[in-house]
Amino acid sequence: MQKRRIFLALEKKLLNKNKENKENEVVLEEADFKDEKLSWAGYNRLKNECEYIDYSDQIEIKIPQRYDADFKNCLENMAANELSKIKKDKIEARIKASILFFIGIIILTIGLVWINEANVVRQEFTLIISWVFIWAAAEKLFFDRRDLQNNRYNLLHILTAKINTY
Repeated sequence: MQKRRIFLALEKKLLNKNKENKENEVVLEEADFKDEKLSWAGYNRLKNECEYIDYSDQIEIKIPQRYDADFKNCLENMAANELSKIKKDKIEARIKASILFFIGIIILTIGLVWINEANVVRQEFTLIISWVFIWAAAEKLFFDRRDLQNNRYNLLHILTAKINTY
């Protein structure tokens, strides 16, 4: 019981410390740029660091002075490419979910209509298989789509960031 109190106190201390030091600043370095433009590695590092910044906080990106001229345009181009891919992935997820759902319905229909009641084992087997397909469709539609939506909002949050040089 004593250990639990110590852990809870530590957790509370860390959460309070996190509230005081809201990290909404991302500093990009020379290694994040290639050929005078933001590299894909730098872009991925930027996305990873911004992933846990609350949407209500303004992101501040600091970049070396020499990359200031083309940085915003390069960032917008990279984000536009990724937003386009996310849009395609959302459409693809809907199509796959529909296909899986209809396969599940077909298998369910076969199990309930064409397999006679005397063969209960086959009927239950087809029922289980049909629900596997229907659940896969629901997972694609709701959970995968949510992840894509979160990625989209994260990108849009980065695009609204305040850009400063050092």
